[in-house]
Amino acid sequence: MSVTAVAPWYGSNRMLAKHVGEELSGCNWVGVPFAGGMTEIAQIKARSINVNDKHRHVMNLACYLGTPEGPTRLADALDRLPFHPDTLRYAQNYCLEMERAGFDLGRKDNMVDEKWALNYFVVCWMTRSGAAGTDGEFSAGISTRWSASGGDSNTRFRSATAALLGWGQIMRRCNFTCLDFREFLGNCKNDKGHGIYCDPPFPGPGDKYTHGLGPHGHDELAERLRLFVSARVVVRYYDVPMIRELYPEPRWTWRHLEGRKQTNDTAPEVLIINGPSYAEAST
Repeated sequence: MSVTAVAPWYGSNRMLAKHVGEELSGCNWVGVPFAGGMTEIAQIKARSINVNDKHRHVMNLACYLGTPEGPTRLADALDRLPFHPDTLRYAQNYCLEMERAGFDLGRKDNMVDEKWALNYFVVCWMTRSGAAGTDGEFSAGISTRWSASGGDSNTRFRSATAALLGWGQIMRRCNFTCLDFREFLGNCKNDKGHGIYCDPPFPGPGDKYTHGLGPHGHDELAERLRLFVSARVVVRYYDVPMIRELYPEPRWTWRHLEGRKQTNDTAPEVLIINGPSYAEAST
């Protein structure tokens, strides 16, 4: 697919997602407690994938894309919308109202919400890339181009809409939950053939997320992941001193990669693995 995310998430792993798939190869079951924009889900080939995030807006969108008619209905409805500030403002207000109503506005029991999915998609793809998942995602302005430099924002929105049919095929393979990572990991099995991929909010930049982690959260995540010795664990982070203390070598294998920040500057990223790197072992 030309569009590699369900939502253009702040800090998403769009450029390096394929490496996550490499390190989880051979797993029959994979759990993803911090799904975000879900870029990596397309690269995970496990027979069963459990996708989780506390961000209820993006999880409703993903769940709706996993229904038989959801991608087609959503794409058709989005194609009829103008790329206009009023369209975005309505969508932002609708999502905020969903929050005020406890995410139950107009919903039926055990049903995902089509209108909510449509409006959250507009919120994500009519604003500048990287606002999704942050505290400011429902106040960002429309991304309108006033020069010929760079790509066209409306074209980007239409391309993301066209990609929904492909994402529907991926989401149909997934199970979905909306749990705190502690509860999610508590349900994961420490068995061979199982995998866990964690892409938590990074220390520092992760403070912008609606659902951040904080220093204590990073400590607790590392403590819980250390308990998995038979299941394969892959964690994504920036290479910073705090993370080196929590995931020391040689107890953990560090695979160094060159990522990019939201500013497009290069940033040293790592995949931290509780076993050998499959990619590096094959070179």
